[in-house]
Amino acid sequence: MTLQFIYGDGTSNHLTSLMQKAQQHLAQPNHQVIFIVPNYNKFEREIEILKAYQQLENTREFSSTNLQIFSFQRLAWFYTQKLPVAIHHPLQSVTKEMILRQVLIETSEQLRIYRGEIMNQGFIQQVLDLFNEFENGRIQMQQLQVSNESTQHAELADKLAELQIIYQAFVQKCLDFDFHYETVYQQFLNILAELSSETSTKLTVNEKQQLKAEFGHTLFIVTGFSDFTSEEFELLQHFMGYGQLCIDLLIDNPKKALSPLDVFYPTSQTYQRLIEMAKENQCKILLDEKVKEPANEWQQTIHQIWMNVNQNAQFDISQAQTFSIARVENPQEELRRVAVKIKQLLQQGQGNLRLRDIQIFAPDLSIYQPFLQYTFDEAGIPFFVDTPQLMNQHPLTDLLKSLFAFHKYHFRFTDVLHFFKTELFILDDLLEQEDLQLGHLQMRRMIDELENVVLAYHYQGNDWVKEEDWVLPHYNFEDEKDISEEIKSLQLQVNQLRRAFQQNVTPFVQKLKSFQTFGEAITTLYQWFIDCHIDREILYFRDEELANGHLEKARLHEQSWQALMDIFDQFYDIYKDTPFDLDLFEAILFSAIDNYEFSQIPATIDQLKVNRLELIRANQTKVSFILGLKEGAFPRKFENKTLLSDEERDILANQLEHAQQLGANSKSQSLKESFIAYNAWLSGSQQVYLSYPMNYDNSQNLKPSFYLSRLAKQLNLNIETYTAIQPQVSPSDYLVSPRALIRQLNVLYRLTQESKQALPTVWEQLKDYLLKSNQATLAKQIFRSLNYHNTATSLAPEQPSQLYQNNLYSSISSLETFYSCQYRYFLNYGLKVRERQEQILSPALTGSYFHDALDQIVQQIISQTEPLTQEKQAEILEKVLIKLLGDSRYEIFARSKRMVYIRQQLEKTIKQMYWVIRNQQERGLMQFKQTELVFGHLAGAREVHAKGLTIDLNDKHHLHLRGKIDRIDLFNRPEEAYVSVVDYKSGNKQFDLTEFYNGLSMQLITYLEVAINYVKEELKRDDIKPLGAYYLHVYRPKRKFEEATETDLLKKYKYEGLFISEEQAFEVMDAQLENKENSYVFPIRKNKDGQLGIVSQSKNKFYTNDEMKQLFDINHRNMQQAGNTIYEGHLEINPSLHNNKRACQTCPFKSICQFDALLPENRYRIIEKAVRDEILTKEDASNA
Repeated sequence: MTLQFIYGDGTSNHLTSLMQKAQQHLAQPNHQVIFIVPNYNKFEREIEILKAYQQLENTREFSSTNLQIFSFQRLAWFYTQKLPVAIHHPLQSVTKEMILRQVLIETSEQLRIYRGEIMNQGFIQQVLDLFNEFENGRIQMQQLQVSNESTQHAELADKLAELQIIYQAFVQKCLDFDFHYETVYQQFLNILAELSSETSTKLTVNEKQQLKAEFGHTLFIVTGFSDFTSEEFELLQHFMGYGQLCIDLLIDNPKKALSPLDVFYPTSQTYQRLIEMAKENQCKILLDEKVKEPANEWQQTIHQIWMNVNQNAQFDISQAQTFSIARVENPQEELRRVAVKIKQLLQQGQGNLRLRDIQIFAPDLSIYQPFLQYTFDEAGIPFFVDTPQLMNQHPLTDLLKSLFAFHKYHFRFTDVLHFFKTELFILDDLLEQEDLQLGHLQMRRMIDELENVVLAYHYQGNDWVKEEDWVLPHYNFEDEKDISEEIKSLQLQVNQLRRAFQQNVTPFVQKLKSFQTFGEAITTLYQWFIDCHIDREILYFRDEELANGHLEKARLHEQSWQALMDIFDQFYDIYKDTPFDLDLFEAILFSAIDNYEFSQIPATIDQLKVNRLELIRANQTKVSFILGLKEGAFPRKFENKTLLSDEERDILANQLEHAQQLGANSKSQSLKESFIAYNAWLSGSQQVYLSYPMNYDNSQNLKPSFYLSRLAKQLNLNIETYTAIQPQVSPSDYLVSPRALIRQLNVLYRLTQESKQALPTVWEQLKDYLLKSNQATLAKQIFRSLNYHNTATSLAPEQPSQLYQNNLYSSISSLETFYSCQYRYFLNYGLKVRERQEQILSPALTGSYFHDALDQIVQQIISQTEPLTQEKQAEILEKVLIKLLGDSRYEIFARSKRMVYIRQQLEKTIKQMYWVIRNQQERGLMQFKQTELVFGHLAGAREVHAKGLTIDLNDKHHLHLRGKIDRIDLFNRPEEAYVSVVDYKSGNKQFDLTEFYNGLSMQLITYLEVAINYVKEELKRDDIKPLGAYYLHVYRPKRKFEEATETDLLKKYKYEGLFISEEQAFEVMDAQLENKENSYVFPIRKNKDGQLGIVSQSKNKFYTNDEMKQLFDINHRNMQQAGNTIYEGHLEINPSLHNNKRACQTCPFKSICQFDALLPENRYRIIEKAVRDEILTKEDASNA
């Protein structure tokens, strides 16, 4: 029949000419018009074409059955489904991938080049892409033959030979499964081929005549294309043969011969091929018709520049308002500038502009994806991103991955928590509640509690398999409240979840190795989904999104479930008899899921559209914003990632028939960039805004792209610069919405505060407006931050008693915390803020382990009435270690081989410390009196306990001290008695007088005073004197035990602390000193005359009995001062700083107090070094 071209450049309105031609054709009876448009913008073009036809008909109400809009694929479906022939649904990409993977495994022995790639998901996709490329190009694999004359040809020949093996096996496998490999195109082309054939297998003579008659009355209008695939060319060949074909091309002069570098070269090539095709088929070619729609003046200028007609074209002021180029500080500011401009355009109301008339394009959308939602929500601009949604981003995929991770990593706790957090697994009781929303909120709270418990007790592995419920131990000496009921309630709740998991999930995971075939496995997996009500959960979340008006999210839930069911069905059809292999099963399943994409449909008609730059076309919209035109982004650089190199493609292209073609190589793709740029510059019929970010990620001072620089130079346009908001800028360049104004004013106030300038009046007026708007409440709340100072507010008079009761029960460590930082004390002991517990190998845990071991060992020694033999000592040690191993607090030491090894090292340390303690005791005259002595409030937890210290405070309040002394040693003779305390430390700690004086180290002095009082009461004598208070470093030196002498070892464990300065006490400390020898345990020595004395370097560690009492008084005063300050409600964020030790370094509450030394109101409390003589002299004067 006929072929006609309608052509024109990008400045012309092609649609008007096309609609006039359609109207003329439809005026004839029984005639129809079919528009064929690209698939990626079919929805948009359909609305555009129908609206244009309605305007042409000049009617308000409009409907048409004879005017239809299709993509090539939908057109093929349209005709094939009308015919009484067997139409085969084409294979989905997921099905193809599954079949191909099986084919690659079965043919691996025949492959040499590709054998190592067959399990690589990227390779499978490359093979499928190549097969699709051959299909679109109407290329048969068997016709691709090259001689192996050269090395390059030989390599290509080998590649093709293996690809043919794969392809033939692939097609045969499809037939074996009764899958039809033909695409919709191919099926439709086969039907069309029968129209000119005398014999027919698909159509009757009558059906042929009807189809020919329908084509004869049809005008096919093809628009929006610059090139076609071979399949599409073949369809066009049939349309021009049986009907009337009108092709709309973007080209200024189709008769002109063009070079590959010309803008319209891609379209010119298409035009020439279609002309040749029409001539070959003796089709009547009508005269070309040029679009006569008048062009915009500014668009004509752009056209001339990009066509290199007028290199020195200039813009006048009116034109500059329609076309602008800008550099913006960063991608987020670039989007904010777009939002402002859109709001301005809508308010100006030029030509009834709507959001649907505005589009955003970018060569790389990923740069802007993180900022789109927040920026346009803040501006109140609905938008739609025209990109596919991946199924692997749905919680269903996470749920599935967790199931297989359970088997691979044996119920690792991170995988279990990830499983629960998908919120697709819910307790049956909650699912049956009448109020489903309440049930899901309850489930969410239970999962949060479960996470806390799992992290605290490190439940994983067999903990999730065994039937016994968990028992949650709790031990915290600082807790004053009986929380047993709270723990029981928590235990009941988490065990409810654990049982549901153990009964529903664990059995399936345990079956994973026992399946015989893939079919059995996928069937069981499907049944597990149904039994666990995952389908009902998907429906619940879909309905929730619908109720909230989130149509896209609701649709995504439906699509994800249906996609998973499709994958299961196809998996079963293809692999049902395949012997089960877990790794392969998992690889195939997740490969299918990871590559499954959903197309999206705009939720509303009137919204901003965001799209990829390569899909742009001239006059696509009224206003276009093209972002991200930075250096290297446009023109784009193309990398060949296919199985065939560009050179190999050139070799094969020479063997193809005229109607066949391979996909474009890198060079051809690059040549098309100038054509895309041309479409981009003319994409907005009214206005075009181009921009690029000056800074992105780690790249600073970016330059514009080559195309953008060229355009700006030829237009003699200045590139405007837009930075983040500053006080001196005009509000009109930044105002977008009241919500955004809050953020902007907040930023501006901060800037003016830093520069100590006043905010311009116009911004103050805008603030007044804002505080009267519907955003006033939020604005006031945010503006309060402007005058915020990071300081603590003192408590109201009644609040301290509410927090701490009338009497303060405190440990020594908590008072040390008070002097370390008052605010930390308030959070920890006032509000009782706690870190989330995690069972990790912390210094606190190892310290507790050591303390318990040494406590039990010393108790055993004290209880013995006879001297201990080596065998008895070994037996005591073994019993203690076995007992500790059964303690639930230390079950972490049995959770892995690494932890078992660590426990063994700790046990070696305990054994060595036992030896050290025994030898230290044997050298002196002191005897173990008591170990782990609990004193003060809560002392009823142990039979042996002592009274704590009670300090009187103001307003009839009292401070009651409690604590636990690791060890008390006693020398008791009728003539004199000495008491000492030993505190076990995992670090090498020393007594620091400065820290003690400032309340940072009160422990030793307090313990010593309590021990003296305890022994006085026990022995009923008042002449008990302190021998000292020491730290014993619990560790195992790197030097091997066997290589060390007793002397070497004991020297490494010398006591550190404070000691009594009395010569008669030195004999008690170390009775085995020889002349001219230093003690291995204490800082004393015996001179050549046999006189005991202090080692000169350690004089400051010794105090007289009176000086010890002075230290007790200082300690009491610090306690009293702390208690009074606490009850006064005075609060400060005042972390201490002493010897480069900052209290904040170990504070768990930094995220709450937000202490920042750079803020003027936040300063460390610097601890000045205390001079011993000055302190003691001052104390004498105070007592006097």
